[in-house]
Amino acid sequence: MENDLARDASVEEQECDISESDTVEYPYCREKMQWMQEGWQTHECYASYGVNGTFCSFRIYLSEVEKYCPILSWRTVIKDDIAVLPENEVLPVKRILSDLLKLMFDNKLNYEFIRNRISHLWPKWLSAYNELIIKWPKVISSRSKLNIIVHMGFLSKESGFKFGELSSTGGPLGELVQWSDLIAALYLLGHNLMISTEISTLKKNLQKIDYNFPCPLQGGEIINLLFTDIIGLKYLRGRMSDFFNKMKCKLRVLDSFGTHAEFNSQNYFITHKNSLGGSGSNPWGNHQLDLQQFMTMFPHTDDNTFLGFAVDMHSVNQDIKRDNITLVYGKAGYMWKNAKRLIERVRKFTDVHATVNDSLGFPFEGPAPLEAIASGVVFINPAFNPPKSRNTSDFFKDKPTLRKLTSQNPYAELFIGRPHVLTVDIENLSQVEDAIHEALLSKPTAYIPFEFTILGMLQRVSILVSKQDFCHVGRFPPPNAMLTVEAVPMQSCQDACRQYNLMCERSFFRVVNVPGFLNKSGSCAALRSTSSPYAPYECSKQENPDLYSCASVPITPSIRRICPCRDFIRGQTALCSFCL
Repeated sequence: MENDLARDASVEEQECDISESDTVEYPYCREKMQWMQEGWQTHECYASYGVNGTFCSFRIYLSEVEKYCPILSWRTVIKDDIAVLPENEVLPVKRILSDLLKLMFDNKLNYEFIRNRISHLWPKWLSAYNELIIKWPKVISSRSKLNIIVHMGFLSKESGFKFGELSSTGGPLGELVQWSDLIAALYLLGHNLMISTEISTLKKNLQKIDYNFPCPLQGGEIINLLFTDIIGLKYLRGRMSDFFNKMKCKLRVLDSFGTHAEFNSQNYFITHKNSLGGSGSNPWGNHQLDLQQFMTMFPHTDDNTFLGFAVDMHSVNQDIKRDNITLVYGKAGYMWKNAKRLIERVRKFTDVHATVNDSLGFPFEGPAPLEAIASGVVFINPAFNPPKSRNTSDFFKDKPTLRKLTSQNPYAELFIGRPHVLTVDIENLSQVEDAIHEALLSKPTAYIPFEFTILGMLQRVSILVSKQDFCHVGRFPPPNAMLTVEAVPMQSCQDACRQYNLMCERSFFRVVNVPGFLNKSGSCAALRSTSSPYAPYECSKQENPDLYSCASVPITPSIRRICPCRDFIRGQTALCSFCL
């Protein structure tokens, strides 16, 4: 009898075990299976999902409820005897603006700009949604209603920044623009939003959650996503650590300038900070999230996710006579320092006040240049030599990125270019004169890349919110979107992929971090494991997934990186052709 029981258990384990090939896609499955064997009775909720102490019940739970394991082939049709989470309800579009505005209440001053921008653009958001349904019906039909927390930490009293207060008097608007457009898109797509700028409101919005409940809730209130910024993230980590640890994978962090792997891992930064330049401190990093949870203003860092913002596209009648005047992009006094010679030279050709938008070099990567280009204006974009970075700019010395900005707006320089954008050294007045001549002779039309249109942002947000998943091994982008290239010596994967008109796809590093890719030549006596942002490369396996990096450039020519890439939809760099 005992032998029969042992044989039955053995057969069961064989039926429900995970194969070596599956561990690539589901690296945490075995670890979770081991925990379940010891801990399934720590809470009654596991039994409510059908867990009964058998090996297969653990596997079924971890594949069909928590998604840490692949679904068993003989369980393709899920049986009725297991309680599986219901799909979230699919809701129609939310078109009533007043209902959205009621959700922004905890500090009137903080929301003034956001409410005004959303109200002004609302008819165009509705029009974009209607167009989205017609052009990409699957994007909408697969949408489920999510409960989403939106917390803007940079507007809180604790931050001390006073962005809301300064929004009407020349203060920074880039972050407010992005948050406005994100909120409009999420609401229009039918999701339930709980919005806050103050900590007290955030805590009230979170009171529905049972933080000690280890299983996914059935039929109760759950938080599907939490959007915040670095200020909000630091508060959650420091003051609400228990909540942070339980919700870590559901966080989405708006991060204008991006975060690189070297600054995301606290251990790596401490060990290597002397070689990373800058101030030697890391006040905005050390969060150890998946790098794709950081969402940027522009598509400058393939390791992060491009969220972006929407640019209002005005109809421009080319037959209307225009005066040649120059709008100088510099709204704060300190930005005009040392600008006298430049302004005097510009005044030789035009009145200075908008057909030419001439910038003073700061702020970096704001929305204004794209807004100008969308109105038919030529943007004169200051080039930086040497590039602005942690080593050359006080602004970047503490930022968690090794980026080197070659101009005030690299996106406008690299992705738009002539005739809409003229990138010049504004210290070289002859170059400035040539650029002004070229701008005055050209007849550019209003232009904006699709990814910065309202429709482009709505498409992107809909797909990212519904398909990106950092709580389980993701299937987005789908594995069949992967293409691999080998970088040349001392080249990042981001640059290697760009040479083939591709994007580096960080989520695919786990797929190439296997012997089949690392020892293609068969010349490796053995694979060695290393914790380095350059791995994986030939004969070297990445030991620390937190250090997977598209952006890192090897410091030695002996390393040639193995780079996972994907294509992208024309005008929509965040999405691959298989992603829709």
